[in-house]
Amino acid sequence: IMKLLVAALIPTIASAFVSTVTTSVSSRSAVATTKLAVATGPNGKAASSKEEDLALTLQIIMQSLASQDDGDTIVDDDDDDDSAAPVQEEPKAEKKKKKPQPQEAAPVQMDVSKLDIRVGVILEAWEHEEADKLFCEKIDIGEEQPREIASGLRAYYKAEDLVGKRVCVLANLKTRKLVGFPSHGMVLCASNDDSVVFVNPPDDAAIGERVACAGFDGEPATENADGKKKVLEAVFPDLKTDSNGVASYKGVPLTAGSGNCVAEGGMADAQVS
Repeated sequence: IMKLLVAALIPTIASAFVSTVTTSVSSRSAVATTKLAVATGPNGKAASSKEEDLALTLQIIMQSLASQDDGDTIVDDDDDDDSAAPVQEEPKAEKKKKKPQPQEAAPVQMDVSKLDIRVGVILEAWEHEEADKLFCEKIDIGEEQPREIASGLRAYYKAEDLVGKRVCVLANLKTRKLVGFPSHGMVLCASNDDSVVFVNPPDDAAIGERVACAGFDGEPATENADGKKKVLEAVFPDLKTDSNGVASYKGVPLTAGSGNCVAEGGMADAQVS
């Protein structure tokens, strides 16, 4: 009976074995184990007959089929297998935070409000020893000490004519040496092709009072402010006397006390600097 059963099963076993090997993608180690099992009997002993060989073969094939069903031995190479371990993506490098851009400095206001013009009076005046065009002056503009200022007026005035004159002084300038003399400020004058004269404040203007210009009420620049030269270059072209000799900025009079600042002698349509 055993022989008949085995003989009857051989085609089925062979077919199952061939189908299993063909359709499954087994690892090399599994195939090697199968060959080793067929060549030996139970517990590693040599097989004693063809019947035992076939029985063992049937047993191994059935175990192989069971393993295939359980998914323990057979390797499935299907790329779409959901059970495959997910591929870990490399962490993306963190983007560097952009440094905040420094804010641009506000544009410098280019008008007469940046000029600190003060009412002053000349206390002393003398001729520069080395410069034949310069006067050296001490001018009170309401500070603790008088300012020392040099003016290129020797062609138009005498030293004795200067003492006691009330003048307008551009005060927010750095001290600079003029032919060795440290000049700290500038006296405002009106000039045309023929002459140069002082711009005089009203008689009731207080010494040290700041000269005003209606509509231009900003704070003056400091002596060390950046861009001071550009401010002067922008403002001076619009600083002129009108037809009555009144010193004006863009047609607006410069004022102090109760009145206007006027070029000496009423010099009209002249440049002020």
